[in-house]
Amino acid sequence: MKSTRTTANQQGFTYTQMLVTIAIIGVVTTFGVLGIRTARAEFRHQSAARLFAAYAEKARADAIRRHAPTGQESAIETFGPGTTSYAVTMDWGSGVLETRTFQLEDGLTFDVAPRRLTFDWRGRISEGWVFQIKSTYLKKNLPVDVSGSGDITVGEQHFPDQQIPQVVISQVTGDVAEPTPTPTPTPTPTPTPEGPVGPGDPTEDPPPPPPIESDPGDGGGGTIIGDGTGGTGGTGGNGNGGTGGNGNGNGNPHASPTPTPTPGGGSTQCAATISPSSLSLSQSDSTKQTGTATFTIVNATSTTARTISASQAANGNALTVSLSLLRITGNGSSTVTISTKNGAGNRGVFIVNVAADPSCGSTQQLTVSVSN
Repeated sequence: MKSTRTTANQQGFTYTQMLVTIAIIGVVTTFGVLGIRTARAEFRHQSAARLFAAYAEKARADAIRRHAPTGQESAIETFGPGTTSYAVTMDWGSGVLETRTFQLEDGLTFDVAPRRLTFDWRGRISEGWVFQIKSTYLKKNLPVDVSGSGDITVGEQHFPDQQIPQVVISQVTGDVAEPTPTPTPTPTPTPTPEGPVGPGDPTEDPPPPPPIESDPGDGGGGTIIGDGTGGTGGTGGNGNGGTGGNGNGNGNPHASPTPTPTPGGGSTQCAATISPSSLSLSQSDSTKQTGTATFTIVNATSTTARTISASQAANGNALTVSLSLLRITGNGSSTVTISTKNGAGNRGVFIVNVAADPSCGSTQQLTVSVSN
């Protein structure tokens, strides 16, 4: 009786409860690990963008400090979509300009067209530019904006140059007394002498040329001075004559024969073109949120079918890209449509590669500039 009570009072977990508990622990642990990886990736992304912006600011400050003359400006340069390095040119303390190359952290690349920005003695650049640093893990871009005046921001654009209206400078006239122009004297024409035409005067008709006898060896030309009957041309020549006793004969036994065209001719290599080669789009202007370009194939074999592809360089995703035709047989064209996406990470100058498979000439590049 005592053992029966002891067995009834014992408690434990069933296999189902244990499996559910282990599953919950696994899910929580997975989300925790993913959260930590995402946080680390976000930290590396922000850190790399701010370090890049810091080097750009150093280059700008160096140009102002040195009062950089033309040809000695400080600069920062990137090398295109998918690249991981950038170069900074400035005085690093040695008294001369030196270029140093830096690498982004693992999993980070640049996502915009290659660009070199030079800062003049006032710390300004020729036009504003957006550098986009892409995180492969996070699948998003982080912008580093440099305005025309040299202001640098990370993540947001606080100095949008394209939103500043153009200033029209009026031309001021009439505030300076213009000197009275000195009249230009008119030259007096030289009179032409009148009188009879004398010997040697250039207006006198030249004497007729002396008669020339043709050389029979040059094709058997006809007699120049005849009896009123035209001369007879020899082989390769012709003879002309008329009433009055003049006969002309011309011959050319060495005349070059007209070349006979070779049937078929040489084959022309297949080629591809895109027009226009660049587009300017806007995220806020509804009339400029979408643009198109035409990809054309010429000199292609009529029986060859080609698959057309269009995508942002280095697997970028800042744009929406579509094609009107995915296959072209022989010659033809396909319309490439580019649409913008909202967000600071989708601004800048991007490259879209358009190609045919089998290949037809080189891959065509479409440059797409996206502003606010």
